[in-house]
Amino acid sequence: MRRFLKLLVTFLLLINILIAVAQDDVKMPNLRWYLSDDKSSYAGMLMVNQIWTRYIWNNPDYNGVEQYADIDLGIRRSRLIFYTSLMDRVFIYTQIGADNISYQTKQSPSIQLYNAETEFIFVKDKLHLGFGLNTWNGISRYSNNKLPEFLVVDNPGFAYPVGGTFDRNGRQLGIYAKGTLDKLHYRVSVVKPFEYGIDSVSSPITTERINENFALKGYFEWQFFDKENILFPYMTMNNLGRARMLNVGAGFYYHPEAMLVEAEKDLSTVDPFLADWLISTGNEHLLPNFAGYYPSQISDIFLVAMDVFLDMPTKNKGAITSYLGYYYNFFGPSYLRSMGKMNVSKMDYAQALPQGPGNAEWEVGTGHIVRAELGYLLPGNGLKNRFQPFGAVTFKKFEALDEASFQFDAGINWLMYGHNLKWTLQYSSRPIYTEVEEQQLWTSSKGQVILQTQIYF
Repeated sequence: MRRFLKLLVTFLLLINILIAVAQDDVKMPNLRWYLSDDKSSYAGMLMVNQIWTRYIWNNPDYNGVEQYADIDLGIRRSRLIFYTSLMDRVFIYTQIGADNISYQTKQSPSIQLYNAETEFIFVKDKLHLGFGLNTWNGISRYSNNKLPEFLVVDNPGFAYPVGGTFDRNGRQLGIYAKGTLDKLHYRVSVVKPFEYGIDSVSSPITTERINENFALKGYFEWQFFDKENILFPYMTMNNLGRARMLNVGAGFYYHPEAMLVEAEKDLSTVDPFLADWLISTGNEHLLPNFAGYYPSQISDIFLVAMDVFLDMPTKNKGAITSYLGYYYNFFGPSYLRSMGKMNVSKMDYAQALPQGPGNAEWEVGTGHIVRAELGYLLPGNGLKNRFQPFGAVTFKKFEALDEASFQFDAGINWLMYGHNLKWTLQYSSRPIYTEVEEQQLWTSSKGQVILQTQIYF
């Protein structure tokens, strides 16, 4: 705790110095070059770096023993984007970069390909057809988020429920169609998910299954007021009152026969002599320990969500930003998966809670999730040197856990120059589940403090 307080004091002193610097006029570069006189052909690039400094209260071990805290510095994202539009007929989009680099990263950081899209424009703004490794996702607005324009420090993990399994960093190979018809924006994709999972006919838990089936996903949104510019695949989660936005959307993701359902034990597979001995000695309850499994049933993945996004300027030159989303995920009975972003814990997983060590938490599973966010951009002129306090709450009720949970985020954005030069300080809680009388119950909470510095242009 003393280390954390020292870091907080240092941060406040640094803020006082930088506020003075932020008073100077800043003109951000626009990295776009026009290739024709009518500006119908152009090329451009974007860059973003998001660096995290964190203080993490780590999860206890399996026996409930408290663990030391971690202080670390990591690269959450570093991206470089190239795009080209030719004669309002073709659009090319490529993104490279690296994510989640910490001092615990086991190998040298490597540049990854995130997006490689070729898009044909049949009716401008109304019907575009694209091919490649893309991010035109279904499910929700959060699943299509614009990463430099968050209200909170980062997207919640459940926004990408097949992340790290059937996709790569929220991307899949496929064909997509997108456009805006009056006030209705749509995006639909047919994709070939990456192969992931096991190739067994039975499994002791509900888990991913190797398959070659196509998946279908889509998101549809009604834009009540100002029309949102959607050149790229991404939607803002924090528009800073630059437009009057009230958007209501719904989406889905469907991947047939993608899961193996937890198989039951087949007691007929126990060796007959062993079975007779266990029964004769009164230990028939041990029979399942020596039995094989029945073949697993096969289940689809079906995910749906509905959400509302509001971003409005106020009369006093401030802005209100809010988001409310409901998610229902079905992966098969009792499916559950944990995540921990840039987890730097050194604890052996054999000693950890089922949800994992460090900052791991139950993030995805069959069940229900509700997410709410609210932020207020304090009154001021322009987008230079502005402050925006915010808060968020998440409710999760997963079938595999015996108790639902709440968690919260609270923090403040310092907009040195809009989202282009931004600092975010946030505290986030997470629920800790332990086994109590053979039930998985929410027994306590831990948290982490994140300071993010972002440069985006």
